[in-house]
Amino acid sequence: MFSQEEIDTHRERLEQVVATVHHYAALIFFLTFVGYGVAVYLWFQGQPWAGLIVATFSYLFFRQFRSLSIGLARMKLRDREGFAETWTLLDEAMKSERPQAVLLAVESRLRAPREEQG
Repeated sequence: MFSQEEIDTHRERLEQVVATVHHYAALIFFLTFVGYGVAVYLWFQGQPWAGLIVATFSYLFFRQFRSLSIGLARMKLRDREGFAETWTLLDEAMKSERPQAVLLAVESRLRAPREEQG
């Protein structure tokens, strides 16, 4: 998916992209479960339809967490110098693979010891 040269060229920016995506994914995960808590609260307050609606929206929000976290990371990092090429590299990989698979491949290549990456 990525050559060693591409990883080495974009290493610092890829590490920042991965960290930012994880940050937003954790935030979305937290907000989803807050939504579920609100849904349960509404249910026990005698408003089952409101609870069901909040739970449904929380679920739908959670289902989009990977693409949403990548989009938020892109918005945060897009104006920084050098990130245009990094996003182009990631976008090309995401044309043929799912975003989760691309991020997993990037993370594994970034964390692998140098001698294994060849």
